Amino acid sequence: MRSCKTACLALFTLGMFSAAAEAQDAEKFFSGKSIAFIVASTPGGGYDAYARTLERHFSKHIPGNPSLSIQYIPGGGGMVAANTIYNLSKRDGTVLAMLASSSFLVGALGEPLAKFDNVKFTNIGNMSEETDTCSVWNSTGVNDYRDFLQKPLIVGTAGIGSNSQTFPMAMNEVLHSKFKFVQGYQGSATLRTTAMESGELQATCGIFVSTLTSQLNNLLSEGKLKVVLQMGLSRHPLFPDIPNALELAPDEKGRSAFELLFAQLALGRPIVAPPDVPKDRAEALAKAFAETMKDPDYLADAQRLKIETRWFGPDRMDRIMAQMNEAPEPVKAQVRKMLNISDPAR
Repeated sequence: MRSCKTACLALFTLGMFSAAAEAQDAEKFFSGKSIAFIVASTPGGGYDAYARTLERHFSKHIPGNPSLSIQYIPGGGGMVAANTIYNLSKRDGTVLAMLASSSFLVGALGEPLAKFDNVKFTNIGNMSEETDTCSVWNSTGVNDYRDFLQKPLIVGTAGIGSNSQTFPMAMNEVLHSKFKFVQGYQGSATLRTTAMESGELQATCGIFVSTLTSQLNNLLSEGKLKVVLQMGLSRHPLFPDIPNALELAPDEKGRSAFELLFAQLALGRPIVAPPDVPKDRAEALAKAFAETMKDPDYLADAQRLKIETRWFGPDRMDRIMAQMNEAPEPVKAQVRKMLNISDPAR
């Protein structure tokens, strides 16, 4: 018994020293460093608002207090940034990214343009779970989701791989809508709403509720922009009377496809690092992220900017990405067909 106590105490003490050494190593490494913070969009949009808010508060919680420098890498509906951080960025903890959650869907489906494996990213934390929306301009004559799904509307998108294109493409397949797509509206959602106001576009999807409330609330309150449909695994509390596309699926096949599509929305504002970041640094960054999300100064800043804070840590991110990757092949095949993605097995 005595030898067991001695051995257990020794192991406990060793563990304490090991944890302390790792913390010191992370602090020593990050001290004086600058972390490149890649954002998969152009300035001015919802991703930018979240990234800048995190940037203002994150450093003081990271051991060694490194500075953060935002770098914008738009393109391909977020795919360019995802490929960049996975394949080209340093794997030492000095590069982070806020990626488009849609990138993880096309990665799980085996899209050839996705040069990454979802489950190999180093997950740091997700700033907020999201709900997506489809909106129309008031001059379209669309009054509700029924009109929206029946009329041949011109929908603006950020391009292949973005929610603004994948979601309405899926609705064309499952709900028999008649959307026609115009690509190239990358970056801020205001690019699409401005094009809608000028008559260049009639509708758009792929705008998170948090972006609507923080950046487009005036258009909503004035009745110029109207939300007619939402996407997610449930209705958002702010839009309890707006149907969720998942509810409209005509059969189990369509519902299963929508569930895979919408699973990505839980990863609304994901913060990741490249694969193979040293464990002590990854853990230090994840711990600092959690502390930032509970920081009263951060929460006050988020409230001022009207951005949501339904955050969670890397463990749940790991599970969601694994579930997307492990979805049944018939479901993946259905979603590939919806999104015009070739089968990687061929």
